[in-house]
Amino acid sequence: MAKAMKSGLPIVGIVFLLLAVMKFINGGNWVVWAILGCLMGGLGIFGSNRSEGDKS
Repeated sequence: MAKAMKSGLPIVGIVFLLLAVMKFINGGNWVVWAILGCLMGGLGIFGSNRSEGDKS
Protein backbone atom coordinates (compact mmCIF):
# COMPACT_ATOMS: atom_id res chain seq x y z
CA MET A 1 0.00 0.00 0.00
CA ALA A 2 2.83 2.45 0.80
CA LYS A 3 4.42 1.83 -2.60
CA ALA A 4 1.13 2.62 -4.33
CA MET A 5 0.78 5.83 -2.32
CA LYS A 6 4.28 6.99 -3.31
CA SER A 7 3.88 6.18 -6.98
CA GLY A 8 0.46 7.80 -7.28
CA LEU A 9 -0.29 11.36 -8.22
CA PRO A 10 -0.74 13.70 -5.22
CA ILE A 11 -4.24 14.82 -6.25
CA VAL A 12 -5.08 16.62 -3.00
CA GLY A 13 -1.91 18.70 -3.15
CA ILE A 14 -2.56 19.62 -6.77
CA VAL A 15 -6.12 20.68 -5.94
CA PHE A 16 -4.88 22.90 -3.11
CA LEU A 17 -2.25 24.48 -5.37
CA LEU A 18 -4.84 25.18 -8.05
CA LEU A 19 -7.09 26.73 -5.42
CA ALA A 20 -4.18 28.93 -4.29
CA VAL A 21 -3.67 30.14 -7.86
CA MET A 22 -7.37 30.92 -8.22
CA LYS A 23 -7.41 32.81 -4.91
CA PHE A 24 -4.26 34.74 -5.94
CA ILE A 25 -5.86 35.79 -9.22
CA ASN A 26 -9.06 36.87 -7.46
CA GLY A 27 -7.17 38.77 -4.75
CA GLY A 28 -8.11 36.48 -1.88
CA ASN A 29 -6.16 34.77 0.87
CA TRP A 30 -4.00 32.36 -1.11
CA VAL A 31 -1.04 31.73 1.20
CA VAL A 32 -2.81 29.15 3.36
CA TRP A 33 -3.89 27.15 0.31
CA ALA A 34 -0.36 27.26 -1.13
CA ILE A 35 1.10 25.98 2.15
CA LEU A 36 -1.47 23.17 2.29
CA GLY A 37 -0.70 22.28 -1.31
CA CYS A 38 3.01 22.00 -0.53
CA LEU A 39 2.39 19.93 2.58
CA MET A 40 0.09 17.53 0.74
CA GLY A 41 2.72 16.89 -1.94
CA GLY A 42 1.49 19.11 -4.74
CA LEU A 43 4.99 20.25 -5.69
CA GLY A 44 6.05 16.66 -6.23
CA ILE A 45 4.65 16.72 -9.76
CA PHE A 46 7.37 19.14 -10.88
CA GLY A 47 10.34 17.04 -9.75
CA SER A 48 9.09 13.53 -10.35
CA ASN A 49 10.62 11.36 -13.00
CA ARG A 50 8.16 8.52 -13.50
CA SER A 51 9.92 6.96 -16.49
CA GLU A 52 12.79 5.53 -14.40
CA GLY A 53 10.70 2.90 -12.63
CA ASP A 54 11.53 1.34 -9.27
CA LYS A 55 15.20 1.62 -8.32
CA SER A 56 15.12 -0.63 -5.25
